[in-house]
Amino acid sequence: MKINPKRFNTAASQISKLAVIATALKIKDPYTQGHARRVAIYAGRLAKRLGLPRAEVENIHLGGLLHDIGKIALSDRVFNNTNRQLSEELLAEVQRHPQMGAALLKNFNFPAPIIDYVLCHHEKMDGSGYPLGLKSHQIPLGAKIIRVTDCFDAITTDRPYQPRKSSNEALAILRQISGTDLSPELVEVFVEHLKEKAQTQIMARPIWLYSPAGITH
Repeated sequence: MKINPKRFNTAASQISKLAVIATALKIKDPYTQGHARRVAIYAGRLAKRLGLPRAEVENIHLGGLLHDIGKIALSDRVFNNTNRQLSEELLAEVQRHPQMGAALLKNFNFPAPIIDYVLCHHEKMDGSGYPLGLKSHQIPLGAKIIRVTDCFDAITTDRPYQPRKSSNEALAILRQISGTDLSPELVEVFVEHLKEKAQTQIMARPIWLYSPAGITH
């Protein structure tokens, strides 16, 4: 297969520019980079567990990595907030980040499925999510997968407004909000996957659930 040098150089240039944006986001919010990396790993493995085609698994992994890229456009007031309850103004600003991220990726000519995953990763099964208010089957599968893993990582890591919970507590919460927020089927597959992984870990290293470095492929 012949590679078009012009196309390759254009893609490399886009990735380079996006890397600069990702670095800027890391400076604004150091938590986001590690969170995105973990979500990408969890999402890719959940997609693989479901038996999805390799190309789709890769798109979901990349969608997980980029799901919060739109936060680069948020104000410092959002990142400096330590209150669990946001003001209406800040909440409205935060809820625009999926659209901002999707618009950014569209400018870089990313594949449509990845853009859709970024746009829809805060949609909920009952239609109460944002930004489009999609329900159940209307939400792309990749976005549902990212939503599950995004919630899990958010619960099991320290945030400015709340301490992390244990993996067992997190899985219980995922089950509580399945059906209304998360896909029940995906939650159960994710729970099964994590429990199987946990059984293979050395008891002295429970940190595996929080650190991708401790997760075996």
